[in-house]
Amino acid sequence: MLIATHDGSFHADETLACAIISYVHERCEVIRSRNPVELEKADIVIDVSGINDDKHFDHHSNNFNLKRDNGINYATAGLMWQKFGFEYLRKIAEEYFDPDQRAQLTDEIIDAAHKRIDREIMYMVDLNDNGQLNSYLRETVPVQTAAEQAVMDQLNEFYQCSPDIPYLVAMQNLPNVTGEAQDKNFMVTVKLLKTLLINASINALYTELGIAKVMKLYTGGELLIMHEKLPWTQAVLANFEHFSKCMLAIYPDRKRGWRVQSLPFSKAERFKNKIIAPKAWRGLDDKDLDAASGLKGTIFVHRAGFTGGALEFDTIIAMAKLWLQNGERTTE
Repeated sequence: MLIATHDGSFHADETLACAIISYVHERCEVIRSRNPVELEKADIVIDVSGINDDKHFDHHSNNFNLKRDNGINYATAGLMWQKFGFEYLRKIAEEYFDPDQRAQLTDEIIDAAHKRIDREIMYMVDLNDNGQLNSYLRETVPVQTAAEQAVMDQLNEFYQCSPDIPYLVAMQNLPNVTGEAQDKNFMVTVKLLKTLLINASINALYTELGIAKVMKLYTGGELLIMHEKLPWTQAVLANFEHFSKCMLAIYPDRKRGWRVQSLPFSKAERFKNKIIAPKAWRGLDDKDLDAASGLKGTIFVHRAGFTGGALEFDTIIAMAKLWLQNGERTTE
C-alpha cells in the first residue's frame, strides 16, 4: 500500500490516519508531497488533493461535508477510522486475543469498541484539526450569561495546552527542520501513534467485553459483586441510570484478597463518591481496622474513604454491608 499525504508541517489527523492504514496494510510506504503527479502514484491519497472519491480523502475541499450524527465534522483521522476501523479491530482481535477470547468478541462488542476509539481519540483529533472545538462547545454547552462565558473562556484557554494527541504531534514539528529531516520526524511520529493506537484498541476491546459481563452480573440493588476484575467503572459511567441504586462495587484485588469501592457520584464528578466509608475506619489497616469494624481479616480502608480491602470474600461482604449501614452518603 502506497499512501500519499502533504509535505511540510504535519498534524495529528494525517499522522494518525497513516498509523491506522499502516497497521491494516503492513507493507506500506508514505509519499509526502503536494505535487499532483507524485500524489497520483499512491494507492490512497489523504489530507491533500482537493478531491474526494474512493482513492482521495481530503476534508479541506469546499464540497466536503461529512460529519457525525453528533455534529463533529470528520477530519482525516476520523475518516480513516470510519473506513478501516472495523478491519483494524478484527486484526487486533486475531493477533492479540486467544481463540476463546475471540469467540466472545461479538459484532456488538467490536462495534462498541469502534465507537469508543472514535469517541475517546478521533473526536478530539478531528475537532482540533477542523478548528471546530470552540464552536462545537458553544453549540452543545450554550452559555447564557457573561459569567458563564468567562468560565468557558478560561476552560478553553486551559485546554489549549492539554497534552493530548494533537498537541503532542504538533510538538514533533521541530524548529527549522525541513525536507528529509521533517519526513523522518513524520514517520517516527506515525510509528509512535501506531503503537499507541494498537494498545488503545486492545484496551477498547477488553473494556467492551468486560462491560458486557458487568451488565449481565448486575441485577439491581446497592451492591455490584464481581468474581473477576472487570472494567466496572466504565460500565457504570456508560450506563449511569442503570446503576442508579448501586452504591458499592466488590471485586478481587490484583495483589491479594478483595476490594470494596464506592461508585462515582456522577458522570461529571467521577472522583466524588456516592458513599464514603464510616469515619472511624478511614486510614486504618489490619488489626486496627479489625478492632474498629468488629470484623476479622480486614486489610485497609483508604484515608479518603472511597475504597477498602479484606482477605476473604465473606469478610468483604460483611464489610460492605456495614459500610452501607454506617457510611456517609453523598446527596449533592
